[in-house]
Amino acid sequence: MNVKAKLFVCGEERELFNTNLNYNRLIDWNGKPTSALMGGTISVTFESQMYDDSFLEWIIADRTENKKIPYPFDLYQLRDGKIVFYQDDYDGLEIFEYNFQDGTLINYHERFCNQSGMQVTLTISPAMQDYRFFNNSSWSKKSTTRYIKHWQESFIPIKEATPYKAKEDTTPRIIRKEWRNQEGESIKEAEVNSNSVLYIKVINIDEGEEVKIILEDSDDNSASNVELKGIVNEKGEVTLK
Repeated sequence: MNVKAKLFVCGEERELFNTNLNYNRLIDWNGKPTSALMGGTISVTFESQMYDDSFLEWIIADRTENKKIPYPFDLYQLRDGKIVFYQDDYDGLEIFEYNFQDGTLINYHERFCNQSGMQVTLTISPAMQDYRFFNNSSWSKKSTTRYIKHWQESFIPIKEATPYKAKEDTTPRIIRKEWRNQEGESIKEAEVNSNSVLYIKVINIDEGEEVKIILEDSDDNSASNVELKGIVNEKGEVTLK
């Protein structure tokens, strides 16, 4: 498969002759790793163009005027960028990206040869690296190929998605009510001066609590209002008298 690559950084685009990615670990005499993962630097080579001074400015720049940035982190300037790999042509299908953030330029090399012309090689060391980054990916999501170094400045930790849990309704409510006669039988309505009681079933009210209900007079005569009281049992039932 024919592959093309293009660099995007410092507001510039460059079609690349080649790119190199390097990760490594130190090992002992027996081949056993003796260090944490190192590297992650990217080297790219492209034909020199008019606005290559953007890259020179990047490697020269520092942040010493910003007193909030401690030494030695103020000695370099950080940039975000990416290298996009295309199938067949620069207008072809995007295969994947070398995506980086908080990158610093650690080497700028310019070479002229009368056979191959003038070429520029950049070596970039990013603190936040994702070198199999697809165009539908996001830094806000987890990635198995992401590597973030301790000197990064931009990373926002990813919050684990928590399952949705409906908010519990704790409002005291009556879920059933009926009038009952002396025998405990359900009746449609209570007669005046009868020994009927109002039975209710409640939720979100603790056992042993007292429940009060005021039956208001239909003629808005407050003197005729009746107050019924009862205690909640273990089943959430109340007999109001």
